[in-house]
Amino acid sequence: MKATKAFVNGEVFTSDTFGSVAEAIAIKDSLILRIDSNAEIMNITDEHTEIIDLDGRSLLPGFIDAHAHLELYGTNQLGVNCKTVGSIKELQDKLQDVAEYAPEGEWIRGWGYNQNYLAEKRHLTRWDLDKVSTSHPIIVVRTCGHISCVNSKALELANLTNETPDPPGGTFHKINGELSGLLLEAAHMKMFQLADYSEEEVMQGLEIASDDFLKYGITSVHDAGGYGTKHIRYLQKAVDENKIKQRVYALYGSLYESPAMVEAGINSGICTGIGDERFKVGPAKVFIDGSSSGPTCKMREPYTSNLEDSGILYMNQHALTGSLGAAHRAGWQITAHAMGDEAVEMLLHTIEESLASQPRDDHRHRLEHSGFTPNDLLQKVKVTRSIPIPNPAFLYEFGDGYLKDYGDRVKNMFPLKSFKELQIPFALGSDSPITSAHPLLGIYAAVNRKSKSGKPVGADQSITIEEAIRAYTWAGAYASFEEDQKGSLEIGKLADLVILDRPILSCPPEDLLNVNVDMTILNGEIAYQKQKEDVH
Repeated sequence: MKATKAFVNGEVFTSDTFGSVAEAIAIKDSLILRIDSNAEIMNITDEHTEIIDLDGRSLLPGFIDAHAHLELYGTNQLGVNCKTVGSIKELQDKLQDVAEYAPEGEWIRGWGYNQNYLAEKRHLTRWDLDKVSTSHPIIVVRTCGHISCVNSKALELANLTNETPDPPGGTFHKINGELSGLLLEAAHMKMFQLADYSEEEVMQGLEIASDDFLKYGITSVHDAGGYGTKHIRYLQKAVDENKIKQRVYALYGSLYESPAMVEAGINSGICTGIGDERFKVGPAKVFIDGSSSGPTCKMREPYTSNLEDSGILYMNQHALTGSLGAAHRAGWQITAHAMGDEAVEMLLHTIEESLASQPRDDHRHRLEHSGFTPNDLLQKVKVTRSIPIPNPAFLYEFGDGYLKDYGDRVKNMFPLKSFKELQIPFALGSDSPITSAHPLLGIYAAVNRKSKSGKPVGADQSITIEEAIRAYTWAGAYASFEEDQKGSLEIGKLADLVILDRPILSCPPEDLLNVNVDMTILNGEIAYQKQKEDVH
């Protein structure tokens, strides 16, 4: 049997159990044929084999982003990027440029602002946005995706008044008893549905997201959810129409009223694992608490920056155990957004109760984020055989805020080294678009544990480059029950590969941010090849 493609003269990191490294690899159509020396690989080539010289560069399994939001990432690209604005005036100007040409009454959508990086050091208000327009509804989503600000027109369309009660798990922020336009957690999630994109726009966004993720070497995505069952339909349709090229493992949950969607999934008779290697139904997912950078995540002790606040819960323990416990009994893998240590503890309690009522050997229940996981909770993760899905890239983008909001508790944040020492399998996710989808940023942060300004953020929890790669490859496959098909370079597995622009194993840790993807191979075919303008 001869290879259809051979990659030689490289650093082929297999991400297998032993961390094996070889010189070359051969694939036959969509599967891996052999990993060996240059000479042995050349022995299984012929005149029809495409031979690619790695010239010392690394070849790895395709990256698996174990927690990302494809729809939100894609539709964001259709809105106004406020990620880098330095002041409210600059943000207003960017929105004004769009409002000036938008049809009357059309939504103006911005995303990515962070009050900590604005010159004014405060959140937006509706009065700020009213200066842009009072005829267009406007929504600007904070970088965390859990908070937004809207103008007076948007409040009017949503029939919100100063007397409207806060929704469960959310807050309509007020100043002197008057709605400020700032919406926290469930209040934001509800408003975003009013400002939602059309199906045509969503499909356009999903195609943009897929193309961008290919540039980052991502060949599989665990999609962490959108709004309602239509989101699942959009994903499946986009995969069927090849707008999404990656393999998708779809977490079954909604960013708003997630227990209702889980109940609908249970009642429908579907279950985790339904689908094929291109699109598969993943775990039942609910929301427990808020965001780490807001900060709105639910902590057991008050924030260091605000001793009057410890975060927001979407649901209590009884409701959580009822929802996910029912999914467990129906055969689902279960998971939840759990960022603060109180939320992580609640999810672990639910997993414990579920397994006690109906034991299951290979459940692989997950903890999305598992943001703050101190020693007592680490032991419960170990005992319950749960899989944390941490997001180390957050440490880079939001680390300075974490130091202010949580103080010494950052040592318990995304405790990767502790997971490794306790032999707890963990899979890395970007949570994009909350931060960059680029796996090299996540690997950099996992290895260096530094904020964008260079401050250490729980430095004792850093791991090695090899360990971070394995968490972005094999562990992602394990978290979706697919480690026999992908996630490591082994004979017979899917030929999903990524070629970097240098040998990564010898790369100085501080240079990891400069590593780029030269080529992404999906199903044995070149899906992306870097052009000069693609360097990030």
